[in-house]
Amino acid sequence: MDHYVKTLWDIEQIKKLKAQYCQYADSGEHADEFAELFLSDAVLDEGDDGVFKGREEIREMYKKIWPYFSLNQHLVFNPIINIDGQVATGDWRLMQLCSTKHADGDKAFWAVGYYREKYTKVADQWFFAHVMARVHFCCPYEDGWAKTPFGELLSPQAMQELGL
Repeated sequence: MDHYVKTLWDIEQIKKLKAQYCQYADSGEHADEFAELFLSDAVLDEGDDGVFKGREEIREMYKKIWPYFSLNQHLVFNPIINIDGQVATGDWRLMQLCSTKHADGDKAFWAVGYYREKYTKVADQWFFAHVMARVHFCCPYEDGWAKTPFGELLSPQAMQELGL
């Protein structure tokens, strides 16, 4: 396969991997499928929300966090993907719309941030080796980012239950 065609093919496969990440992350029902997108020793670094090492920790995080969400929608765009043989890097912009469960009813949030990622190709399939996710703001829908850049996404009880 021509080098340029192969590079474009690999970029498209990484875009597909990221689309699957978003699809599974937003379903609440696919912890196993989500975790299988990662290498067995991968790292999912969500900053203050935790660093999860290995496929099993990633799977367990997914199972623990989803009961607190009633809606989650990851929208990723502006990928910058660089292929270097069997490894690659990628930067993505993130817009996330979500609703979390609270005692007084669901609360809606906007979040904007970015992903910085490393990928490894194993037997012609790309996997996440390292995902770093950061948010610039995560604000209540009603207030907006100018008024309240960081709202109470999860209740204090949920944060305690999750160990955050």
